[in-house]
Amino acid sequence: MNNDVSQIVDALEQEAVLFLQQMVQIPSENPEGDYEEISRFLKEKLSQWGFEVEMVDVPEREVRDAGLTGPRKNIIATINGETEGPHLLFNAHIDTVPAGDPAHWTHPPFSGEIADGKLYGRGATDSKGRLAAYVMAALALKKSSVPFSGKISIVATCDEETGGQLGAGYVANNKLVAGDMVIVEGYSNQIVRAMAGVLQLKIQTEGVPAHAAFKWKGRNAIEKMAKVIEELQKLQQALEREPSSLTGMKHTTVNIGVIEGGTKINVVPGICEVEVDFRIIPEHTLDGIYHRVVAIAEKLRQEDPEMKITIDRILSFETHPTVTSEESPLISLIQEANKEVTGQSLPVVGMLGQSDARWFIQNGIPAINFGPGTNDNHLHGYDEFMDIEDLMRTTKVLAVLLKNYVGKQDLIEDQV
Repeated sequence: MNNDVSQIVDALEQEAVLFLQQMVQIPSENPEGDYEEISRFLKEKLSQWGFEVEMVDVPEREVRDAGLTGPRKNIIATINGETEGPHLLFNAHIDTVPAGDPAHWTHPPFSGEIADGKLYGRGATDSKGRLAAYVMAALALKKSSVPFSGKISIVATCDEETGGQLGAGYVANNKLVAGDMVIVEGYSNQIVRAMAGVLQLKIQTEGVPAHAAFKWKGRNAIEKMAKVIEELQKLQQALEREPSSLTGMKHTTVNIGVIEGGTKINVVPGICEVEVDFRIIPEHTLDGIYHRVVAIAEKLRQEDPEMKITIDRILSFETHPTVTSEESPLISLIQEANKEVTGQSLPVVGMLGQSDARWFIQNGIPAINFGPGTNDNHLHGYDEFMDIEDLMRTTKVLAVLLKNYVGKQDLIEDQV
């Protein structure tokens, strides 16, 4: 058999594109999260390709406890080496954000249509395109004559778009995979080794409702909230003067994403609420930022005796900043493989976003984000696409990475 994995990837192009098309053609929008068809398709297809496939069903009780309905399913597909050795994981998610109004799409969102070298559809990049690359890279190694020890697993998980608690969180927290390192969905033009923490707060100001004609008899909760917002803007300005040392991380951000208040135009509003999202650099902590907001509330109470403020943490997506060492052997492997395929090295950066990488890192598995596509691929927008040339080039990088990985496992085993 051929041990040149690059040539094998070239031969797999038609199959890779068809595989991605078939996944895009199976809607798996979240919310609500219908994973029956996509998980069944993956189990059958990967089994046909010779992977050992396990479908992991989250217990109904845990689904109910999470406030969800409908089965939550995850797929773990593994190829085994000849002997025991390190275990490398690839993780991408099978859910997508909703497609939105199909009328706004140039190509129907679940068509997988190809035009000008691009494959269009919801999930074409995020994250079915990444999953296609991971599967095809592992398949290329399997079809080669390269011997290896250990395991390579594809971990296809649900619910990433709503936090991943019952997807990668369930798989990692329950030790259903015990890998040494994991590559999680990412971009082909950079290696991401750090991601921001997430703190989300619900802040409420309480007023006294009254008729607008007798405003002095009430207390306007929206006007009180305006003072809070002004102070949050000052906090943002202060945080901009505290930049991260990690390339790409910039600084901790404050985003007022939701505001609700009032019942009617001629009524003094009695309640106003905002929901605020903080993306927190590794140099800061969640508790530290939270206490800075609490200090703002206390300052406003002292300045205005009528100010009534409550602050609640929204815990469902709260996560600490995640950082993998720049000395990680995964970074070296990706750089080496990318140079072999493209002749270029990649920037190593941090991001203010979050991904399922955090679940693995929290369970002691170093994670790096890398995969096909860039943030120009209309992720979460209309006409999301995957550039087929990028898909195949990145698949080739990953296949070469696997070839190099299995040839250096003694070195890797010493470092994990």
